[in-house]
Amino acid sequence: MERELDYDIVVIGCGVAGTAAALSAAESAKQAGRNLRIAILERTDYDHRGGNSRWTASYMRMKNIDEIADNFVEDMMAFSDDFSDRVYIETLADNAGSTLRWVEEKGVEFDYLPTMFLTSSKPRLLPVGGGRAIIDTLSRRAGGLGVEIIYEATAWKLLLDDEGAINGLMVRVKGGSSLQLKVGAVVLAAGGFQGNQEMMAQYVGRDAHKIRTVAEGGLYNKGEGIRMAMAIGAKGAGQFDAFHAEPVDPRSKREEAAVMTYPYAILVDKNGNRFVDEGISTVDEQYEAVARKIFYDLPDHIAYMISDQKMYDIPNYERAIETDKPAIEADTLEELAEKIGVPADQLTATVEAFNSAVQPGEFLWDKKDGKQAVGITPPKSNWAITIDKAPYIAYPIVCSNVFTNGGLASDTQGRVLSQDDDVIPGLYVAGETAGLYYGKYPGGTSVLRGLVFGRRAGEHAASYVSDFKKLGV
Repeated sequence: MERELDYDIVVIGCGVAGTAAALSAAESAKQAGRNLRIAILERTDYDHRGGNSRWTASYMRMKNIDEIADNFVEDMMAFSDDFSDRVYIETLADNAGSTLRWVEEKGVEFDYLPTMFLTSSKPRLLPVGGGRAIIDTLSRRAGGLGVEIIYEATAWKLLLDDEGAINGLMVRVKGGSSLQLKVGAVVLAAGGFQGNQEMMAQYVGRDAHKIRTVAEGGLYNKGEGIRMAMAIGAKGAGQFDAFHAEPVDPRSKREEAAVMTYPYAILVDKNGNRFVDEGISTVDEQYEAVARKIFYDLPDHIAYMISDQKMYDIPNYERAIETDKPAIEADTLEELAEKIGVPADQLTATVEAFNSAVQPGEFLWDKKDGKQAVGITPPKSNWAITIDKAPYIAYPIVCSNVFTNGGLASDTQGRVLSQDDDVIPGLYVAGETAGLYYGKYPGGTSVLRGLVFGRRAGEHAASYVSDFKKLGV
């Protein structure tokens, strides 16, 4: 006799991974001639749905819509010091182009739009309208196939049958009451845990509560998807004590208030000392390390970008300053130091030492130019230009949390694995709830993997539930 289910498939989370999973499941069911009840649970209301996905520009590491960037797999493995799952990454690479074509077919346009990276080592393909365009388009298509979206509902516990397969879900709705759903399969696509202060302290450590999320959407990523699965024996993957970081202006309340012009300037701590080679590489390949250093190594977890009027001569500099707050300006370094609370004598000494160390050579704003500052510690490898054209300018910079790296282990179909590497029947994961990254984040891969494995998880979940229905379970 067939089980009576409230929903055949429940997807937890309405971001790019969740909407891809729900739409893929609905399409697969329709193609197979099966009538499956599919729902997306979203903890927020409609106007805030989508978690991080709602706010991201959705950079993708693609040469074009069909081709991944050169050395895609090897770069991702190297960035993780070979800790990431190679087979998972190879599956991502093999399915990236076809998945983006699938998204394009639904109505999302892709283009090489300007980014905040004035120098970059890899191409970045973007959806027109960013992550929100993907969410809106895929959710609308899913709704057309009968997928329900249930807002202001938070899943908090997974239930198993006698054989260890997913058969139920506890859901807390707005107001605090909880209900139990009978389900055939669950896709966890609820993001990481950057919005959970306790989990951040547990895994990332001391002062983790001081790390702001890069956008409002991250506050809704509370980690329940990870915890629910671990409570029934799921295996973890990804570096739990690390997160993808970005340098932002702490004065700004807007999303992704990034300050990416610092390679053309110098960075100092609150004592007025430089602490990093600001020009060590293209900005897309170094900003995360800089942001982490600010949080982990600097007093009060803050730095200041120091520059002058020459910054405004850099073509397209506005693209690299996404904060909505103006630069702090002063006619003298002493006055600037007073405005930002840095010792004037030390800031002046730092700038003078830097200026004296700048070597001759052609300044090229759009590529590594080898124009160095030498004989100081740390040196500067590229874009070393003197700071001597008043008024002087400063931007405060802190580290923000784009997403957490720790999550759940899964196979290439998105099926969640147990600690013994067995599949937990009926449980799937995609997006930032799935653990993948260690060490340095390979830019332009997070949204891409959310789409690829969301689509794969939804398709497999539909097949899994359909097989149960055929068997009359």
